[in-house]
Amino acid sequence: MEETDEHRVARRQKVLKSGKIIFNRNQSVVDCAIRDISATGAKLVSQNAIMVPDEVRILLSQDNTIRDARVVWRKGELLGVHFTSDAVRAPPRRF
Repeated sequence: MEETDEHRVARRQKVLKSGKIIFNRNQSVVDCAIRDISATGAKLVSQNAIMVPDEVRILLSQDNTIRDARVVWRKGELLGVHFTSDAVRAPPRRF
């Protein structure tokens, strides 16, 4: 699926925040930058985007929240994700 404005339900806000993409039952972690975000999804940049599966969790480091998400498009190091859960306080972690 391509990244196009007409598929967006909520308006995205441009940001530059650090985050982590978590998968493999919380055993694998990939650093990312969050380039834009809305109530329904986000655009992520990661040098390791190719290894990211379709179902992940996104940790927003700045506010220490975590959300489940589904990758809906990919383009090189860019990933578009749709949030599939509400944000909750991230549990204590080792990554």
